[in-house]
Amino acid sequence: MIIVDPVELLDILGNENRRRILQLLSFRPFYFNEMAKRLDVGPKAVIDHLEMLERAGLIECYHGQSRRKYFRIARKTVVEIAVSPHSYGVRAYRSENTGVDVPKTRDLKMLQEELGQIEEQRCNLRRQLEEIEAKDMEIKRHAATEIQRFTQDNLEAEIMVALLSGGASTTSLAYKLEVPAVLVEECLKGLQSRGAVKLAGGVWSI
Repeated sequence: MIIVDPVELLDILGNENRRRILQLLSFRPFYFNEMAKRLDVGPKAVIDHLEMLERAGLIECYHGQSRRKYFRIARKTVVEIAVSPHSYGVRAYRSENTGVDVPKTRDLKMLQEELGQIEEQRCNLRRQLEEIEAKDMEIKRHAATEIQRFTQDNLEAEIMVALLSGGASTTSLAYKLEVPAVLVEECLKGLQSRGAVKLAGGVWSI
């Protein structure tokens, strides 16, 4: 699994035509002229979109038997976005290969059944993930209530919430919260004096 920049991918996928290109390529490889006609988009714009998608590693090109240049999706890319009242996170990764060797000699009915089983497994995983996210939100809600006991203003509360994910330096907290480091340092020292946080080796933790 290769971790990639989620912000870059979100910017790329924010364009409707690039999403349409990926949707087309999810069915089969396309060559340039065929793709431009299906999308009803100007050739220059399609070229620009393809180049951006290729630079990001989402698609790749190859030459068919007729020497035509075809485009196809390069590898599986997953973008996960989690938004809740107490957290926000984006993660993106690519899988170089599935690790599963699928025999070529299977009839269409068998393939359909196997796809149905995979979809059922995917739904089960989604339900499990929803349960985990619900538990995560409940714990963070309780944590937010507890944090109010130790904090005197909103910035202190934001710092404590950030530290719930693990220890961090003053600089990294300032960067994450987009607040000057001097203000973060002042809040941390106040929290430390009240026994809410501790400092060890340059890392603040609860």
